[in-house]
Amino acid sequence: MPNNPTPGDIKSVVRNAIGPMEEYAMGYLNPVGTNPAPTPSSQGTGYIATMKLSVGTVKIDEADILDEGTENIVSYDRCEATDANISQINMGTASSFCGLNGALWGYHLAEAELPKTPVFTVPANGGGSKSLDVYDATPLLDATYRLFGTVDVPRHPPLPGTHVICANKSVTVRGPSYAWAFIAIAIADDPTESNLFIEDCGEFPARPYETNGTKTVFPTGDQVKDLLLKHEWAVAKSVQMCGADYRKKAYSKMFAVSRAVYAAPGEVGSALACAPYVLLAQNDLPTKWTTDKLVDSDLATWQSARWSDKLPDYPYPDRSVVGAPKEQP
Repeated sequence: MPNNPTPGDIKSVVRNAIGPMEEYAMGYLNPVGTNPAPTPSSQGTGYIATMKLSVGTVKIDEADILDEGTENIVSYDRCEATDANISQINMGTASSFCGLNGALWGYHLAEAELPKTPVFTVPANGGGSKSLDVYDATPLLDATYRLFGTVDVPRHPPLPGTHVICANKSVTVRGPSYAWAFIAIAIADDPTESNLFIEDCGEFPARPYETNGTKTVFPTGDQVKDLLLKHEWAVAKSVQMCGADYRKKAYSKMFAVSRAVYAAPGEVGSALACAPYVLLAQNDLPTKWTTDKLVDSDLATWQSARWSDKLPDYPYPDRSVVGAPKEQP
């Protein structure tokens, strides 16, 4: 009989979310084989949800022109390889929940240093809903970055070519324009209910303009930051409405983060929001650690016990606008 996790029991879930590879994560639902060391109890019936938000641009060289389809491919792949490395995977799309047989990396295990003060609060809107506190999710992106590593400083990314189910959305734009993406997870008040992922993405078209001899583009980077905050508010309202659809289930806490990238004329820009569902690499467990200890430990303790490499600090705060043009006289 499979050693299935007890629904909602995080330690049971993580115990069953170790994959068959020592140095690579595997996508959830890939077979784990028989008695994978060093955790022979793992059946791969649990999963670890991770969070990633990335942007990238591709400059179109007139001497080597890409068509629209290949522009999309290259810019999308660039997002997969930027910051937390999930490049070379076969990404499948799933609906957006971290369920009772799942655990969120950086929250349920290897806990990140999460913010205590919300960015904003959405008031209750009647019908049994609660107010919703929205916190910066950047520490959860950083947690995924420290789990998978980067292309240049690899840790234990998903196995190249593996099939990985992800909650995901992406957008590709042609400059001058901004591509933006957003990801959030709403934590259910009731631990016997699923946590809700929301991904959103889109385009802010840009145009050059000049004021008093100063050249820039509209919207400016600061204006894009304001637009991203408005989208975060809209997503938070949608979470309240989704909760009402699920038999009046309530979410009173959400972690959210957004980012945009400016694609200049002659460039293609992409933005990707995704939540890969994986089985951890066997060597994600430090020497003499159990999966229970991984649940009980914070991210910094896990990283100190497992890694001695020099992974740079995570480079992007919430509502970053990458490549925003500066004013020119």
